[in-house]
Amino acid sequence: MTPCGVECPAWRPGGQFRYSAVTLARGHMWFRGCCARDGLRGWQYPSSGGGVAMRGEVSPECWFGEFNLDVHHTMDWRVGPLSFRVHRGDHEWRLCIDAGGDPYSTVAERVIREEHQADVDDGKVERFLVSSETPRLRVGVLLPDRPIVSRPTSPVSVPSGEAVRFYVSSPLWVSLSVGDPERRLIEFPSLRLSDTWFGPNTREGTLCYGTRTRCRLNLSEHPYLPNRAITPLVIRNQGPDLLRLDRIKLPVATLSLYRSSGPGWLWTQPVTLVREESADMAVLQLGSGAPEEAGDAVRVAGPRETPQRYALIRAFSGLF
Repeated sequence: MTPCGVECPAWRPGGQFRYSAVTLARGHMWFRGCCARDGLRGWQYPSSGGGVAMRGEVSPECWFGEFNLDVHHTMDWRVGPLSFRVHRGDHEWRLCIDAGGDPYSTVAERVIREEHQADVDDGKVERFLVSSETPRLRVGVLLPDRPIVSRPTSPVSVPSGEAVRFYVSSPLWVSLSVGDPERRLIEFPSLRLSDTWFGPNTREGTLCYGTRTRCRLNLSEHPYLPNRAITPLVIRNQGPDLLRLDRIKLPVATLSLYRSSGPGWLWTQPVTLVREESADMAVLQLGSGAPEEAGDAVRVAGPRETPQRYALIRAFSGLF
């Protein structure tokens, strides 16, 4: 048994493992992957495509980061609804993306194998030609490039003088960079979101992404989804009347992204929206770091846009 608790007939106490292979009886090939070092757990026979594959569940905090990929090797990711494949050839990188999976999937796994050409149709592959021969590949995570407009799944209202704190989550974007110095190749969403217009009329407003939210009050009720970041959202209704939350706009491009040290959840800093008058406008207040729920968290991505302190934004309804 390996130190991470995986049963493997090839393990020898005191061994130093990193993606090395051991040939066993009947010519089967096993890859060693210790979760303590690589975030991988499991063992796999050679892939059916002719290359040797290693498959395993990836601990939530390590499906992204920096990897080395040799020439004629392919690495596959499955992260929630997103599947993507990166193949390194001679002076080129190939990418295939499918973001149409189950939006509530909790899967997070990575597979690496050796093959001379990515096993996908050319029409589904995007190629990036480079002069560098470095094997370095960085998989980054980002928040969306537009505001997220969340529509509650059931009617939610906040009476005058009340304040409520609940949790909303946002699908992440993935970025791929290669080389040294690092060069960004592409970024893409982990989940396809619909476009929506948020504003009082067709001339005034913002193009956003639309999603649904349950406005969960307790974190224990929030499912872990590896492709999403959680935002603690406080709404203070200091206006004279009832605030009906038909739609809520969250300016995620101004938020930073944090990774918790425990279960590996991804977070943004807390956001507070203060409604002071009988209108859809609110004062935006951003926390200075990761929320308390994230524990000893580290920042993994900064904001796309420079946040403004106490900005007045259109935050509610936005229907025309």
